[in-house]
Amino acid sequence: MRRQFLSWLVAVICLSLNACIDPIAIQTGENEPKLVVSGLITDRPDEGMNKVSLSWSEPFDGKNNIVYNRPVLGAYVKILDNQGTGFQLIEGERGVYFLPQYLAGEVGQHYRLYIKLPDGREYESAPELLQPSPQIEDITYTFKEFTEVVRNGSGELVEQTTEGFEVYANLQDPAGTANYYRWDATGVFEYFSRAPDVLPIPPTQCWSFVGRITAKVVTAEDRLFNGNTYKQAVVVLPADMPTKYLVRVRQYALTAQAHEFWRLFNQQQSSVGSVFDPPPAKIRGNLYSLSNPEEEVIGFFGASGVTEKGLLINRAVHAPFRSGVYDPPFVAPPQDCRILFPNSTIVKPEGF
Repeated sequence: MRRQFLSWLVAVICLSLNACIDPIAIQTGENEPKLVVSGLITDRPDEGMNKVSLSWSEPFDGKNNIVYNRPVLGAYVKILDNQGTGFQLIEGERGVYFLPQYLAGEVGQHYRLYIKLPDGREYESAPELLQPSPQIEDITYTFKEFTEVVRNGSGELVEQTTEGFEVYANLQDPAGTANYYRWDATGVFEYFSRAPDVLPIPPTQCWSFVGRITAKVVTAEDRLFNGNTYKQAVVVLPADMPTKYLVRVRQYALTAQAHEFWRLFNQQQSSVGSVFDPPPAKIRGNLYSLSNPEEEVIGFFGASGVTEKGLLINRAVHAPFRSGVYDPPFVAPPQDCRILFPNSTIVKPEGF
């Protein structure tokens, strides 16, 4: 039972945090594949956020409990509001379906997800209320040393110390109502290269869009800070280069049901496998099969108001770069900077 739980939990992690390896179809003969759904509609016309990912989980019975996900192609996917108005999603790549760029949800509306597979099976979610997100008052950071418990190559739990920039979201929580939040972050970093002694001279300054940089789900409820200012650590940026890093933090307003799902999800992510870890909880999503009430569906479809704020951090003015003792010393490589990192550009992004 524990192995089965861990299998579908990893599947949800992969879809939600874009951390999966390439889908590979492996037939084990032990468990029926389960539909895995990760979906969200927001009040912002952004197809990067208003999307639904569908896949089949296929557990591989190995010592690492690796789960491969096979994308669901050719599905009919629709988001409906509480008036019955529907928005059909457009199929993209690898089982991702998205709203057109000009469409978004509205604060105060309830939304539910409807899915029909090519074989005729139908699925639906419970309705979710799209609530407004308070403004992020400020983004701040602290350069600090971190110690965490990880597994080494021998599988032993050891302490690992690193340095980085911890980034915080600061908000004024609305008084008198129960509020639930989730945060994530995206990033763009500047980097340099040295022009080699050849002609033509290639560009030596570039920027790389790294996409989502939050490794874990970050959530909170206002039970202990209702109506007060609140500061939440969201992400840690690496101290690996003495260059500028633009981080953008997004804040999502959640329902109580969505918060509970992500809270338990975060609890599972934080486990390191020691005897002091809490036992794995059964994380129940809000999706179900209309065709077969006994079929288990994995994942969650949510509706959220979103606010966003950015901060440009000049990492060069902080230790270890300021002291000149960075080990190994940072040396810009002698080549065209555009080939050093993926998703790079020589056009300076907005915010730098």
